[in-house]
Amino acid sequence: MSNLKGAILATALFAAVVFPFLLMMSIDAFQQHAFLKMTEEVTELVKEEGGVSEHVTQVTKRLKKKDLTVTFSKPGLVKFGEEIVIEYNYDYQNVRGKKTLQGQDKVVIMKRSTGKN
Repeated sequence: MSNLKGAILATALFAAVVFPFLLMMSIDAFQQHAFLKMTEEVTELVKEEGGVSEHVTQVTKRLKKKDLTVTFSKPGLVKFGEEIVIEYNYDYQNVRGKKTLQGQDKVVIMKRSTGKN
């Protein structure tokens, strides 16, 4: 009979403590990986486009629908050698409620603009 009580207690402990903790950690890891991937792609896109082009604006609007807010220190295309600071704010739902990830990148534009600004 004590083996049955021990098994029930172990199952209850696992269901009440261990499983939610593992679930929370896996959700956090997945969301952090997705956040880092999105920030890296936006940074590379800004670098390739030479600033905040129409294409970059469209991408950030799509990301806004996925709760990733992207703000730029300088709008539009910028001159060669200028620096753009990109700030990210990502909200997601976790086991315990809403969580926010924040980040910031700096991009030095290494592409000369073709005249349209």
